Amino acid sequence: MPATLNIDARTLAAIDDLSLLAQTVVEGFLGGLHRSPFLGYSTEFSAYRAYTQGDNLRHIDWKVWARSDEFYVKQFEDDTNLRCQIFLDTSASMGFGAGDSNKFHYARVLAAVLAEVMVRQHDAPGLILFGEQARQAVPAHASRHHAEEIFHLLRGALAQGGTRIDQSLFRIVETLTRRGMAVVISDFFTADEAARQLLRQLQAQHQEVIVFHILAPEELDLPYEGEYVFEDSESSEEIPVHIDDFRGEYQRRLNGFCDELKRECIALEIDYRMLRTDAPLDVALTEYLERRAAV
Repeated sequence: MPATLNIDARTLAAIDDLSLLAQTVVEGFLGGLHRSPFLGYSTEFSAYRAYTQGDNLRHIDWKVWARSDEFYVKQFEDDTNLRCQIFLDTSASMGFGAGDSNKFHYARVLAAVLAEVMVRQHDAPGLILFGEQARQAVPAHASRHHAEEIFHLLRGALAQGGTRIDQSLFRIVETLTRRGMAVVISDFFTADEAARQLLRQLQAQHQEVIVFHILAPEELDLPYEGEYVFEDSESSEEIPVHIDDFRGEYQRRLNGFCDELKRECIALEIDYRMLRTDAPLDVALTEYLERRAAV
């Protein structure tokens, strides 16, 4: 695994152009990869994968083997194309977090960066927005123009609406009949089991699934003191709370919620990664690449 590169969404937030932002993050990440012992990818970033039994030995790159003592097989563009669906939660709870810690800002940048990585691998990214209304915003396709369309739609996406997921999302998932990857970016704060049902359905459709569970530092650490009135971002219900009395029970419930989601992902053979919005983006990119290399 490469050393942490500290690709920080907050530092890069000053870049208004989402396309430029995604390219800047990915180029910085790739530069770090090639300076690190993680040699699974070529300069073009799509030319190698780990050797598996039965691969043609003529395609092994012996120079990479000499440096890493690992076998990597040269891939050609027509072999690397994989459909990679990005599912982005647009419900109002994703809008939590002030300034740099805003969950939806972080999730939207993460989706853009993943789309950029996929295109550079000659894979086919698609974008599906889900919340009270679900839509396949961009079907999966491998091209630079297609990535720009994803960036354009992400720029206009908003976190709004309730926590119930529209059933049209599951009809979209039913169309994923070709084996591929699915990346689900969400806080999973839904009013029902729909978000977890999404994971089960993706697994049933033979998709390789990665979950990025997005939470703000304020949600995890509860860095407040004294009396507060908490307002539900979706129902507008207000609850007066004394933080010192509330903190222990709150953290117990939140930890239980995260542990339960992680256990379900493990049972479904889904990769789970909880991401704080103050975490560098290379954490997510490394997780994605390791799963992609195993497909």
